[in-house]
Amino acid sequence: MDHSPLRHRTAVITGASGGIGAATATALEQAGATVIRHACRTTGEGFLNADFESPAAVDRFFDTIIERTPKIDVFVNAAGVDLMSPTMKALPFENRLRRLMEVDVFAACRLSKRIGERMKTDGGGTLVFFSWDGVAYGWTGETAQLYGTAKGAVLGFCRSLAETLAPEVRVRCLSLGWIRTRWGVKASDEFQRLGADDSLLRRWGEPSEVADAVLYLVSPQSAFVDGIDIRLNGGKRAVK
Repeated sequence: MDHSPLRHRTAVITGASGGIGAATATALEQAGATVIRHACRTTGEGFLNADFESPAAVDRFFDTIIERTPKIDVFVNAAGVDLMSPTMKALPFENRLRRLMEVDVFAACRLSKRIGERMKTDGGGTLVFFSWDGVAYGWTGETAQLYGTAKGAVLGFCRSLAETLAPEVRVRCLSLGWIRTRWGVKASDEFQRLGADDSLLRRWGEPSEVADAVLYLVSPQSAFVDGIDIRLNGGKRAVK
């Protein structure tokens, strides 16, 4: 078995300072990839900083990574707005939606379109997005309305981007269930139970498990896998 399936590959991961992004960066690096990490704000050495609420910053980020590497083999869209932060929760619905769409949708689509076109010209590559399994069935509350709107748009974009960039470029989308990110660790007992009860495995998923799935989807072993809307949720107990 090849323990370094991504040797001589370059991966760019946005949102690499947070739970899923950080775990994915580590997994890909351990698999042999050279990893370029993005963060919204300075988090230490080894990160490229860009605030994706600014379209100009998105374009500068693209220019910077193209200057750094002649070829991008893997691009993982893990950057996202934290809807559960006190700052976001204090904003009106429309403001929260605008900020969420700017980062989770507009920036991801803009970057992926440009990087995907470059990958196609260079002869290959893999793009990875994250959606939400709740897009298929919905959930109650404003946060679900916001998240469902953004992640539904991401999933729709992935499907058409995959058609556009095939066969050279593979487009993958993981629709996540309850994952124990920083918010998940601090979530109330009620939410802890909700997440566990929603899965056939009776537990939340871990960022490392998401990273393992990404590693498989960007590796040669998944070349013939349909990577559009793969649900990572421990098995859904029931669809509402």
